[in-house]
Amino acid sequence: MSAPTTMSDAAPADALHPYALTLEYDGSGFSGWQRQPGRRTVEGTLLAAIAAVTGEEVRLTAAGRTDAGAHAHGQVAGCSLRRGWDPGRLRAALNAVLPADVVVVEAAPAPAGFHARLDAVARSYRYVVMSRGERSAVARQYAWRVRGPLDLAAMRRVAASLVGTHDFAAFGRSPRRGGSTTRRVDSVRLRQLALAERRGIAPQSAVVIEVVADAFLYGMMRSIAGALVAVGLGRMRGEQLAALVQRPPAQRPPLPVAPAHGLHQWRVTYPQTVTR
Repeated sequence: MSAPTTMSDAAPADALHPYALTLEYDGSGFSGWQRQPGRRTVEGTLLAAIAAVTGEEVRLTAAGRTDAGAHAHGQVAGCSLRRGWDPGRLRAALNAVLPADVVVVEAAPAPAGFHARLDAVARSYRYVVMSRGERSAVARQYAWRVRGPLDLAAMRRVAASLVGTHDFAAFGRSPRRGGSTTRRVDSVRLRQLALAERRGIAPQSAVVIEVVADAFLYGMMRSIAGALVAVGLGRMRGEQLAALVQRPPAQRPPLPVAPAHGLHQWRVTYPQTVTR
């Protein structure tokens, strides 16, 4: 294989071939998305796979940066290659060298200048909570186990107060220093799923919290999930949570933050002009 092509000797931008890669990954064995020296990350793993397949060193853009231990079902990464590839062949070639916990589920041509984060118009995350007294061997890496029943009605009532355009500074920080903390939340839905019943054990359930927004602050989804669960367990009043978006405090309060392993990045939406 020829030596990797670096951006310094890359072709002019209009001669590059941009692609959008939709990824699924199990975040259990990664230190998050962003490449970090000496750590196994999703970005670093994908960059190594692209270099191995294409012989090119590229820059990636990503729709979002997942935390260490968080999972993705529809993460989107953008890259540009000097050589044009059939999308199906590019996907197959990358999957042949990627480890078992990362999969390219789709590769598609993208418009010139495609940026996976800046071009996105909506994102959705799901958070899974298990109301279960005993530990789970299967769900331990993919759901947050809490003890005691959750008051789903109370959680739904306060979730409605999060919908709309608000200052979410109490729930996270901007990806840019001094950037806006205002975000538009389109919907917050909570679904309860019944788990298999076993003789002699009380019925168990899981709650899926899904939030769709134009964009998320760092830590925003985990803070929303943690606060909603606190309401569901009776450890926080719904009015307290609602007040955080109605009257944002001057300083970020110590909200309960849900652990990363229950977080699932679900989908990214782009305008029709962006082909995925």
